[in-house]
Amino acid sequence: MRRCFVVAVLTLLALAGAQASEPAHRVLFIGNSLTYVNDLPNAFASLAPDGARLDVDMIASAGASLADAMRNPLVTKALAEGGYTDVILQERGGDAFCPTACRQEGVSALSAMRSAKDAAHMVRAAGARVFYLGTWQSSRETNEALEFGERAIASASGAGYVEIAESRRKLMQAYPELAWTHADGQHPGYATTAMMALRTWRAMFGVTPTTVPCVAGEVHYHAPMPDGILHIDLSKKPRTCLVPLDAVRELAGDP
Repeated sequence: MRRCFVVAVLTLLALAGAQASEPAHRVLFIGNSLTYVNDLPNAFASLAPDGARLDVDMIASAGASLADAMRNPLVTKALAEGGYTDVILQERGGDAFCPTACRQEGVSALSAMRSAKDAAHMVRAAGARVFYLGTWQSSRETNEALEFGERAIASASGAGYVEIAESRRKLMQAYPELAWTHADGQHPGYATTAMMALRTWRAMFGVTPTTVPCVAGEVHYHAPMPDGILHIDLSKKPRTCLVPLDAVRELAGDP
């Protein structure tokens, strides 16, 4: 009996040690209203398994482009001193749009290209990985033009690309009952925010989440901290889950 007790204690200690030795992740979202409406970083943080060492922050204000972010001393200071391991960049909707005329001129002419490259360079200089989170349009043709630009920007920036646009359109057809668009007709609905959270997690960690993205505390429409860094606190109440469990794998893009 005593031997079994000792073995059990040693097993628990080993598990605790393994958990403590897992690398901590400090994640920063840099974006705009597409990022903060429905609290994307909060939904992303909720996907962490029990015991995971994860801190998530956000810098986002209404209408902000990545060019605006690169001129913001708060952003440059956070990237240089924040100790982040992973940074997600989200441009304003449509800024990466690249139709036929754009492709003929060359994608390098996109105004969003330079700011994304500058941001990604700063992120990597601080020792973090960088991800470029996509946006969306309404039709297959416009989504394809947007994704062409986004892929080119992500590639030129050395960033992992998280595609949203055309997958979202197809999922809207498969799950028409979900809230894809906010009541304002422009911003993400709960399902779109959930999709972004799930696909960003999958891109960052290489695994498909199996839990529902939920938001702790108030679900925001206006920027919760437009002039500062929002630190995500998952202990806040109430807890609002964004989609049903049976939609998670499809929204996550599980192959």
